[in-house]
Amino acid sequence: MQISSLMPTRNPALVVIVPDDGAAAGASVSAVLRAHRPRCGLGTLMSVATHRAPARHLLEANADTSRPHLVIHARITIAISAACAAAT
Repeated sequence: MQISSLMPTRNPALVVIVPDDGAAAGASVSAVLRAHRPRCGLGTLMSVATHRAPARHLLEANADTSRPHLVIHARITIAISAACAAAT
């Protein structure tokens, strides 16, 4: 994942991340959490969509609880809809 290198140059208001289903849960979770930590202070809303329950549980257990928090969804369509609604 190249999340960390893309976000500082673009500085988006919101981000929806959909990890590859074939990616190892631990590696995907680690990459998402590393990208999320510096965004907390910049006001970027980050959402993650993965149907893999173990990955969702790892994200929930290890996510930074400061504002804005990491939003975790099981379905991509819901993650995108929620992110768009939050942006308006």
